[in-house]
Amino acid sequence: DPTGGFVNYISQSAATSKGLAKVVNGQVWLGADSTNKVSTSSQGRDSVRLESVDSFTYGLLIADMAHMPGNACGIWPAYWTYNFDEDPYGEIDIVEGVMNQPNNIVSLHSCGACSFNFNNQPGTDPRSNCNLGGESNGCPETDNTNYDGCGNTGPSGSYGDKFNAAGGGIYATEVTASSLKIWYFPRASIPADITAGKPDPTKWPAPFLDAEQSNGGCNVGKFYKKQSIIINITFCGASIDQDTWDSASTCKSKASSCKAFVANNPSAFSEAYWLFNYIQLYQK
Repeated sequence: DPTGGFVNYISQSAATSKGLAKVVNGQVWLGADSTNKVSTSSQGRDSVRLESVDSFTYGLLIADMAHMPGNACGIWPAYWTYNFDEDPYGEIDIVEGVMNQPNNIVSLHSCGACSFNFNNQPGTDPRSNCNLGGESNGCPETDNTNYDGCGNTGPSGSYGDKFNAAGGGIYATEVTASSLKIWYFPRASIPADITAGKPDPTKWPAPFLDAEQSNGGCNVGKFYKKQSIIINITFCGASIDQDTWDSASTCKSKASSCKAFVANNPSAFSEAYWLFNYIQLYQK
């Protein structure tokens, strides 16, 4: 796991045989093991990580999720895109959260100067600087490395248990040469044009993330091209270090460390699965 997680990503054949990757009534189910205890000295809990064979540069990516991994101590799921092909890299974290986080955190990462003005947008807690290198023009791993990136926090119900309780919903991501936008639609508020298979973003409400090149100066077309789609569920790792674990009193009371909890509490991850109705890419 490139994020240092306590996870054992298994092969397609192993995931299929163990029931961690399957099709159920036309829906794609992708999850982590919630049955077996594992040793803290092992690679970690069995899980899945999918990467698309093809990449896309511009287009409208729509994911209809009936369920995403629920809130749990130690969990770190993500649905995201990444440029594996070249520098400067660009990463779009469409759905990401850790442990009992209430709302989705959307982030953009770049290797080089890139910032946006996200003020006056529907999301909360906007972050403007996308450059992994912080204030530098590159992205060296230093004490000033900006792992948070830029982005915004989604509305209530956009992540975890609350998302699932509402029947899931849709995340739509539009990438053009000059802008990057992300919408979240709860199940009860999905636009009719999406349901009809003819999505028209010009008719939708304002996105909760609207990254415009004209509003900050970041070269969207340079950084956010050749994006591969990634779906994964990891545990612990870089986003849940010991300090993070110690500060989460509910989780800390259950185990001394993230790794110890994840290893010994498989039933805590009964909701650790994605259930996709579809992922579709529209391009002109």
